[in-house]
Amino acid sequence: MSTAPTLSHARELLSRIYGYSAFRGLQEDVIADALSGRDVLAILPTGGGKSLCYQIPMLLREGCGLVVSPLIALMADQVDALKALGVRAERLDSSMAPETRGEALRAAQAGEMDMLYVSPEALASRLGQALSGLPLSLIAIDEAHCVSQWGHDFRPDYRTLDRLKAQFPGVPRMAVTATADLRTREDMLAQLDLSDPGVHVASFDRPNLDLAAEPKAGDRAARILSLVKARAGRSGIVYAATRDATEKLADALSRAGHPALAYHAGLDGDTRATRQRRFLLEDGLVMCATVAFGMGVDKPDVRFVIHADPPKSVEAYWQEVGRAGRDGEPAEGIALYGPADLRRALSWARESEAEPAIKQVQIGKARQLFAFLNGRQCRRQAVRAYFGEEGAEPCGACDNCLDESGAGYDASEWAKMATAAVKRTGERIGRGRLINHLRGEARDDFDESMAVQSTYGVGEALSQAGWRAVVDELLFTGYLAEKGDMLRPVIGLGDSDAVRALWKGEAEVRLKADPAARRERRSKRAAKGGLTAELSERDQALFEALRAWRLEEARTRGVPPYVIFHDRTLAAIAAERPGDMDGLRGISGVGEKKAERFGEAVLALVVDAA
Repeated sequence: MSTAPTLSHARELLSRIYGYSAFRGLQEDVIADALSGRDVLAILPTGGGKSLCYQIPMLLREGCGLVVSPLIALMADQVDALKALGVRAERLDSSMAPETRGEALRAAQAGEMDMLYVSPEALASRLGQALSGLPLSLIAIDEAHCVSQWGHDFRPDYRTLDRLKAQFPGVPRMAVTATADLRTREDMLAQLDLSDPGVHVASFDRPNLDLAAEPKAGDRAARILSLVKARAGRSGIVYAATRDATEKLADALSRAGHPALAYHAGLDGDTRATRQRRFLLEDGLVMCATVAFGMGVDKPDVRFVIHADPPKSVEAYWQEVGRAGRDGEPAEGIALYGPADLRRALSWARESEAEPAIKQVQIGKARQLFAFLNGRQCRRQAVRAYFGEEGAEPCGACDNCLDESGAGYDASEWAKMATAAVKRTGERIGRGRLINHLRGEARDDFDESMAVQSTYGVGEALSQAGWRAVVDELLFTGYLAEKGDMLRPVIGLGDSDAVRALWKGEAEVRLKADPAARRERRSKRAAKGGLTAELSERDQALFEALRAWRLEEARTRGVPPYVIFHDRTLAAIAAERPGDMDGLRGISGVGEKKAERFGEAVLALVVDAA
């Protein structure tokens, strides 16, 4: 262009190329900075039009725009969309033929290319060297939170992008992402070495999203099926923690008449690309996915996101639920969670190869997520506060806002009992034994040895279910912490300052409902007299797996199967699904010796059937 581009030029381009009459939110402010040649950091919500913020300046400034993007699928979708608009755009990645990449580079050098999309890995290769000397208009770093080890999706190759400043001196750079807390934002600025940047942080509110969270109870697959059935005919995403879970959920939904596909990193690239393309093009399809199905999702009419298993942090949660309702129409985010999920998240953080300081941050983020999921504050208000947004009002539409029980139940006295019992018992027993101790229910000699403590039986008025609710809340909020390995976790005290404040009456613990109102579910099986009559289909499958294992064990040992465990014990294991040795010992028919001899095998079967 003969004159410096202005916002008037940007508005004209927005209308002529993209077909929109006006910019939204902070788009105009971000574009104004980029047009002036200033470095920019832009935090805009999912669906907030981040790509326009760098595409329009690239079209208006002299030279070719360079977009650094983490996923080939995401690059391909954006390039296809730009080409459909008549924009000269191409991607450069390993899946392309060398001659195709060469043609794109030659076109860019000749001034015949508007934008090139590359991955950070490609920039670190010979391709990055080939780009040197290319006349660039702007460098955009998409999903820029990946540069930060404090963030939720760190990618080491992003750490090398600071070299772009020296490689292309004088070329402005723009870092964009949807979710980043204050620590991550500061790290992004430092790692990318942005010069006197314009920083634009939009509200993290998504007014069209209705949010809910619920504790896992019973058959998870049946609950997912129920949720999807109530939303039949709508496109949605179901996130699960494991590849196997995505396959099983997709199969269960398909058999129930709901079109569904599985997506995970274990599938070959062609299969993943085909399934993602189907999801983008078809209406009413449900994708059951791990987080491998993430940043490349650009479908505007996803009506719901269900977390069958919770993510690792509030940032990851907000980015994933943000994939629903990108068109601004009403959409839903529903998360299922439980104490085993927290234990798994903490284990992943502790066993990672990250530096100790980063591990501590990851552990803190996991606890913040579960406190959020199990908390009573307005969901959207809590998320906005997490990201440092002040003055957020309750949304009036999430499950907590619609809950008529109000501020919840003050469970501080129960919490004091539980934390005192953990200290009195030496922080060396698991969840099941802790609850038995509080209720004064000794099951073996070890429990009896703890009965001398003053906390033994202090909580006999509260049911097992009530105590589970209290202990879960204390684990989620960090008053208690599970330690040890995944199969044999023990309960210890958490944040010492918080525990002391609780004991002094300077802090309180609140539950959504009075834990004393929670009653143990009476077994219908026992009422009817049939051993497995009331086992769910899922629990029946575990019961049969336990029987098959028991038969093999009995044959190996040359004893009758009932010597290993009675059917009644196996049925109880299938129904209760103990998560650790203490839980297993709490089931009738499992003594100390049998737990030692068979516990690991039984718990492994329970985990496999989860």
